Amino acid sequence: MTATADGPPPDVRTQGLAPPRVPADDPAESFERQRGTRWLQPSLLLQTALQAVISGVLGQYNDKREQMGDIDAQGYLDLSDADGDLWVDYVSDTGDGFDATYAVAALLSRPALELATPVGQPHPTRRGRLLVMGGDECYPAASVDEYENRLIGPYRAALPEVPDDEAPYLQAVPGNHDWYDGLTAFMRTFCQKRWIGGWRSAQARSYFATKLSAGWWLWGIDIQFDTYLDEAQLAYFKTVARELQPGDAIVLCTAKPSWVAATDDDVEAYATLDFFERTVVRPRGAAVRLALTGDRHHYSRYAARDGAQKITAGAGGAYLSPTHHLPPSILVPPPESRARSKSPSTPYEREAVYPDPADSRRLGWGILRLPLGTWTFAALLGGLYALLALAVGAALREPAHGLLDDLRAMAAALRDASLANLAGGLVNSVAGLVLCAVALGGAIAFTKHASQWRGRIVGLAHGLLHLALAVAVIRLATWLTAGVPGVWSLALVVPLVFVVGGLLAAELVAVYLLVADRFGLNSNELFAGQAIPDRRNFLRLRLQPDGTLTVYPVGLPRVPRRWRVREGAPTDGERFEAVDTPLAPVLIEPPIRIARTPQAPAPQPPAARRIPAQTVSTLDDAVPRGAPVTGSHVPPNPPGASQAPPAFPASERTTS
Repeated sequence: MTATADGPPPDVRTQGLAPPRVPADDPAESFERQRGTRWLQPSLLLQTALQAVISGVLGQYNDKREQMGDIDAQGYLDLSDADGDLWVDYVSDTGDGFDATYAVAALLSRPALELATPVGQPHPTRRGRLLVMGGDECYPAASVDEYENRLIGPYRAALPEVPDDEAPYLQAVPGNHDWYDGLTAFMRTFCQKRWIGGWRSAQARSYFATKLSAGWWLWGIDIQFDTYLDEAQLAYFKTVARELQPGDAIVLCTAKPSWVAATDDDVEAYATLDFFERTVVRPRGAAVRLALTGDRHHYSRYAARDGAQKITAGAGGAYLSPTHHLPPSILVPPPESRARSKSPSTPYEREAVYPDPADSRRLGWGILRLPLGTWTFAALLGGLYALLALAVGAALREPAHGLLDDLRAMAAALRDASLANLAGGLVNSVAGLVLCAVALGGAIAFTKHASQWRGRIVGLAHGLLHLALAVAVIRLATWLTAGVPGVWSLALVVPLVFVVGGLLAAELVAVYLLVADRFGLNSNELFAGQAIPDRRNFLRLRLQPDGTLTVYPVGLPRVPRRWRVREGAPTDGERFEAVDTPLAPVLIEPPIRIARTPQAPAPQPPAARRIPAQTVSTLDDAVPRGAPVTGSHVPPNPPGASQAPPAFPASERTTS
């Protein structure tokens, strides 16, 4: 029994797929809508840091991927029976704030989308028969409740129900945020044949393989915390690889853009992917023609001269990441890598980014709203400044007897002290020295480059500025309360330092982030501190019978902030509709055509060089600008290709 890519699938009752669904309550009322994660909230920073340390340590001694070897992988999902177009959707780094997550989920749920090209010609696209989630499905850290409220709930509300014979499949690879609970919530969500609204999960482990049509495959690997590939996972893919034919092509999904990370002072970042391709894929005469990832919450595309593509599409819901520091070209594996038997280095050129660099820089200025947007961060710094004021007062006061006399002496000492005396008071007591060490150490650690001299110097300068600002705020507070007698002066100075110092200290951090970003430091924190929900993206892939793979990069310049529940039955399509801003998706750049086999680049005179595609740059841009991305001839299947023995008995293979 066969069907077209968008028609009914074969009988799957014995193939281990998701069981029939049980009618549920209204999806719009089954979860709590969440705000976007504010990464500079002190409690969140502490919680996530502890989870990252604990999961990292436990992962070294109790790697769940090793245990997955005892789980029946159930073969691979087989979509190769399609006799027409096969559509696949890809989204990554979703499951955060409701506004952005639901907006993207709603677009993915629609049976068809018409997307504008730079010249205004619409491109019709269809909902994928398979939805792939590319990592970090839940923020800020994985848990059963967070998955329910930040991912499952919004996606169920976007596509409550479709007929079982039309339901698209769902597969996912885990990112670092999914690993923070040891992969427990991820396994329950994606690896137990469950439904998420109208999508049905189709994998048994944290990695998977899917046979597409026309000689294409889609593989998703689990790199845990950017570590090695475990033996069970390698054995699985080596078994699946027996079915590869010479000339076959693979779409490889991974949770991190290691090709870009390899240029960021980590020359070994690409070693795992290179090892996988070198030992599993190439020996079968196949090639990775398209690599997809998230982790960085923007869109970027790098292309090799033979037509291979590496695409980051990680803005499915999490805060926006900058693009203005992305390298114009990369070379992977890096020549400096010391990996044994590494592949020859291949150059890739940056072809498109979203948002464009100018827009990315402009958006960075929004960090100046930090004191009001994340008031708990300002409160943390204000508390530190208030403690510094008390430590300085205690160091400068004249000896007194009794608590009340001590407080009066502290108030008088602060009121009469000059700026120089206040600064000296910071280091004239143990408490002052400890607080100064906390301020300086925190500022150095905040640079994320504390192990490098550049990071230490920049962090030290940042910390010293905070100490200087604290002294100035203390002096201002004592001047404003100069007419208040006795201990009441101190009772007013401390709250003033807390409030004014907290606001000014948070603004100083914002200014620091803007300046540091100019030198390539703390760019991630510059954007994480804002939690920008706009500039979303996902990918729509189309495989045609002749073997042509076309990638449609979908952008959403503006995300609605206000929603209301639609009237009608709980299963009647999208349960929420935007009130303030309609969903208006666009093509980030013209569709990208990828040949199944590597293509020799045709020589071109300098004047004929292709102009890199531009991208949507502002919220008001309805249509992106840029030159068309031209394709190349896609050759037919290689003559004489023989069928490899099946990797699994037919009774064990997941088919559709």
